[in-house]
Amino acid sequence: MNNQTLDHPFTDYWDIFLLKHQHPINITLHILGIFFFYSLLFYTWKLQNFWLLLGLPLTQLLGLTGHFLFERSHIDLQDAVFSWRASYCLGRMLIRIFMGKYRDDIRQRQERLNN
Repeated sequence: MNNQTLDHPFTDYWDIFLLKHQHPINITLHILGIFFFYSLLFYTWKLQNFWLLLGLPLTQLLGLTGHFLFERSHIDLQDAVFSWRASYCLGRMLIRIFMGKYRDDIRQRQERLNN
């Protein structure tokens, strides 16, 4: 999905999210960003050092780097800063990857888009 793909059959953001997150390096950078995010939250709590929260925007940079260098898909400014739908989809992506079903999800959406 990019700026040129205006006509598509999807109404659920998860479907669009899948098509914007297909490149393995981009996916890896997003997964690292998720782990970095929760690690920062954990260490902020453990050390009671709230200055660590200033590092949270860096977790977003990992995913954005994946889009700029590898995926080249359109990025919504709302999702780049923070949105519940993107956070939900990132969590869902992590679970689907651990279950071994993420690639199948992408393939199914690509088939739907092509038909």
